[in-house]
Amino acid sequence: MKRSVFFALVALTALALGLALLLSQPDVDPGLDESQALVPGLREQVNDIERLEIRNGSEDAIRLRRSDERWRVENAQDYEADFERVYQLLRDLAAGSRAEQRTANPEWHDRLGVAGARPGETEAERSFEVSFPGTDLPALIIGRAGPSGQARFVRLTGEDQVWLTDRDLSVPAESIDWLQRAIMDIPSSELSEVTLRQADGGVVQLRAADETSNQWVLMNVPDGREAAPAWQLTSTASALSSLQLDDVRRHESAPEDAGAALFVTRDGLNFVATLFEDGAGSWVNFSVSAEVGASEEGEQMSDEAASASADAAAVDARLSPWDFKVPSAKYELMTRSLEDFLVDPDENESD
Repeated sequence: MKRSVFFALVALTALALGLALLLSQPDVDPGLDESQALVPGLREQVNDIERLEIRNGSEDAIRLRRSDERWRVENAQDYEADFERVYQLLRDLAAGSRAEQRTANPEWHDRLGVAGARPGETEAERSFEVSFPGTDLPALIIGRAGPSGQARFVRLTGEDQVWLTDRDLSVPAESIDWLQRAIMDIPSSELSEVTLRQADGGVVQLRAADETSNQWVLMNVPDGREAAPAWQLTSTASALSSLQLDDVRRHESAPEDAGAALFVTRDGLNFVATLFEDGAGSWVNFSVSAEVGASEEGEQMSDEAASASADAAAVDARLSPWDFKVPSAKYELMTRSLEDFLVDPDENESD
């Protein structure tokens, strides 16, 4: 696989390996009594779990479901979940144990955070209830940290007995925390060209100085002006580097006054970013295509062109259905005007 395609896909693929592969050997003590398992029966069913619900006192549960060997967040219109976070929770629940028996007095449940998730709880009071819809597994209520801070008080629903776990269970409280936040990671060194188009018709063109260095050239410098220092050019070319979302929603349409940015990779992939703002923030929608030139080397070139087209289609299928809310600093890099890249000659001399 070409390097820039790899960079684009690393964050998007989310380790699309079946849970059966990754959870085939959870860290379970072979001598562990099943009656002491954190969630009795989960160890045998963990690779078949297809849904998780997490309640934390808010109105709606965080609902996760597995589809095509990926986990998705139903609360976020089925956007892809952070695989590692889901995997770690399932691994801990499958491998963990109720290590120390504590109180069975319901009057103590509130104090230990295992009374159940209820609306209005403060962050300090917050407990979590993890359930497995579609199975006969009991739900687990995860309460406050134990005395050592390395374990949690827990209780199985339907039982009064409280236990201390053998591990500290990590359960994020908000739906956004369960999303795969990384969109892509394409450094400026993997690009050959960047073009920014503003809604008013203004255009900025940046090109890599050569095929090996990470130096950039501003192409359309007006007479009597000079390009800003090189670091400003490189920062805009780095807009797709370590790009993460702050929110996500299904793409419907972009406003007529949306801006656009074109990022061309050295191996011929075109990332077109449509950029617009609304009351909810700054949004980007991506479409991806491949530059396929005429064949000059017969079948070998055709194979490379087919591979590039397949790579582009795979990335586009992940990106184009979504609008991504991105940090304002990244959005500003992709919406800069030509004037932002220009200085007067005497300004460069003072630098």
